[in-house]
Order: sequence, then structure tokens, then C-alpha cells
Amino acid sequence: MTDDTSQDGGTQSLAVMKRAFEILEHLTDVESTGVTELANELDIPKTTAHSYLKTLENMGYAINEDGRYRLSLRILWHAGQLRHSFTLYQVGRSQVDRLARETGEAVNLGVPESGERVIIYGAEGENAIWDDVPIGSRTPLNLTAIGKAILSHWSESRLRSFLDEQALGEATEHSLSDEERVVAELEETRERGYSIEDEEHIVGVRAFGMPIKQSDGTVIGAMSITGPTSRLSQTETEERLVNELRETVNIIELRHEQY
Repeated sequence: MTDDTSQDGGTQSLAVMKRAFEILEHLTDVESTGVTELANELDIPKTTAHSYLKTLENMGYAINEDGRYRLSLRILWHAGQLRHSFTLYQVGRSQVDRLARETGEAVNLGVPESGERVIIYGAEGENAIWDDVPIGSRTPLNLTAIGKAILSHWSESRLRSFLDEQALGEATEHSLSDEERVVAELEETRERGYSIEDEEHIVGVRAFGMPIKQSDGTVIGAMSITGPTSRLSQTETEERLVNELRETVNIIELRHEQY
């Protein structure tokens, strides 16, 4: 059992900060927690768990309801501020909404961070399936249409660094977790002009993705259209959705340059 107050100086400060974030992450994963539950989960004294929870409560980041603590909605404010700082979000959200409405499918906007695809905005059309991608969700880049669209336009040196430093994700039996297969898939994606996610993240789900670039060619994110494999495997449907996706990406790129 670890007591963060038993350390000295800077080491103690770092330990306290690390523990505070661990508790915030734990509160994100559960509906609520009690002092004893938290102490057992993180293997810390109950007095320490209580101190952290009371501090979070006093700062407005946790709510105490009859001795059980949950995250407050203050976290949403920070998340909203961060998202609004993305120019891509500002210029892309209305286009995501429009494309979802016109195609009837799920449309997502994402950016790369630390080897993962992070969703910054999404919308669902009337025929959309629920594809379990809440705002802020993170998935290894090699598993999704957005991720592969981004990777396919990275420089050779950047892609090599990614492959050397990041473990390739694997979610289903269809996931491309072998380096040679991933590289071959990215080459095909560049030649095709768009990425295809074929049950690599979720069985029964297919998606098409395209990178969003600045005028100098730098990739700043990507957009995808997602739907059931049965529907998106049809050639005519694929061609129609890819054309609509391409037009939307072009609009976003132009708006991004003018923002």
C-alpha cells in the first residue's frame, strides 16, 4: 500500500500529481465510488483516498452524494474549451452534420495524437448504426479508416518512426497488426485515394476515410463515413459515399485555409 505523503520534496509533488490523475481517470470509468472502494482499487490508505476526493470536491471536480463521489460536469467545460481550440473542429462540424444528414450514415472527424486516432466530432444520420465512437475516444491508428487515411499520407520517415515506436493495435480477427500488411495497405490507400476500414475495429462495421490537409500538404486530420458492412460493401454505395466524402473534405480544407 502506497502513501503519497511519505515521499520528500519534488518526488512527493510528482507522486501526488500522478495519483490525482489516476483518481480522475478512475472516476471517469465508474458511475461513482466510495472512499473504501477507491482505496482498495488504487491500493492506498483510506485516509489518502478521502483527502484526494475531498480536494477534488472542494475544487469543483467531484460531487459528493451521500458519501459516494462522481465527476462533476466541470470536466465537460475543459473538454469543450479544448475542442473549440481546434480550427478543424470549428470549420468541420457543420460539414459533418450535413454529410451525416445527407448520407444517413455515421460521420466522424478525427485527429492523430500519440499513435492513436482521437474523435473530435461526430454525427449520425437516420440510418446510422451505433459504432461506439464517443467524442474523445482513442483507437490505434492502424485500426480505423480515419487512422489509415492519416498514416497513408505521412512521410516515410514519420511512418517508420510510428511503426518502430508504437505497438500496432488488434481488435478483431480482421485487424491488420502485421507491419508488412499495414505498409502494403497504406500504399493501396494512397493509390486508391481513400482508406477502407473493413471490420478491423468492430465486426460488421465498414468505413471509408480521407485525410484533411493544409495547403502545404500537411495532414491535420481525417474524416470518415461508417456503416454496416452489408450496406457499404455494395460498389454503387461505396462510389457514392466516397464522392460525397471527397467533396466534403475539399470544403473543409478550403474553410480551414480561410479561417
